[in-house]
Amino acid sequence: MSERVESLRAMEQETGGSDYLDSARTDLRLITRMLDHGRYTEATEQRLYTLAAEICCLLGWMSYDASLHTAAQQHYTAALRSARTAGDDTLGAHTLCFMATQAANQREQRAAVSLMDAAETVRSRVPALMRASVAAHQTTVYSKAGENRKAAAALNRAFDALGRADTSETPAYLTWFGESQLRSTEGRFLLLSGQASQATEALERSVVQSAPRDRAVRYGTLALAYQQTGDLDGALDATHRAADLIDDGIRSQRSVERLQEVSRAFAPHRHEPRVQEASERIAAFAT
Repeated sequence: MSERVESLRAMEQETGGSDYLDSARTDLRLITRMLDHGRYTEATEQRLYTLAAEICCLLGWMSYDASLHTAAQQHYTAALRSARTAGDDTLGAHTLCFMATQAANQREQRAAVSLMDAAETVRSRVPALMRASVAAHQTTVYSKAGENRKAAAALNRAFDALGRADTSETPAYLTWFGESQLRSTEGRFLLLSGQASQATEALERSVVQSAPRDRAVRYGTLALAYQQTGDLDGALDATHRAADLIDDGIRSQRSVERLQEVSRAFAPHRHEPRVQEASERIAAFAT
């Protein structure tokens, strides 16, 4: 079963999760039946609850990526319960980070901060890479709440913890987090705090190292950064790179929504033929 979860996670990172929701639900039902009706040792029970938490968290993320926000919340809540039953602080903190990201992006800033406060309580009991992830998510939550000083301090903590991380102790569900993700977080923070020129550098570094699904979203963010610097050529190039990835099979509603945000930001240049072409290409993804 662990191998099935890893396979789902790898495929989701390549193309987005919407195509794999049914498979993940099937795996969750199997584990639930084992927990409800199986006979096993205490150690096996703990492992089953850990697997249930991993699958629920993955289902939450894939649902969020597909803009199925109610389902995402339900899966994250179930993941948190299973992680607590398993006594897995790291997996619990990981789930809280994802819950906070969803809340922040849904403009529920107070809830997002509360979730990150809960993740912070286990900081001393989790490995350095998880501490880096917690601090990175704090950066996102604080910056969206307009608390730039707290966000900058959290970003510094994230880079410090990442530098101390021992990859040999990394759980499989945390392998996605590294410099690429942190540079993306840095870029979004700089963009939200009005430092677009610095944001483009961080986002360019992030894009190079990203998995395809993340790359599609991050090119959209890079396009927004170039727009803010007045570099229309750079914005259009990043836009078309994101669109190419979607055309090539990325199934992430977040990437489409990010490009729709880019299209709205193109409004001052809407009469330029090349902007019209890019906007028409973006509009086609919604059909």
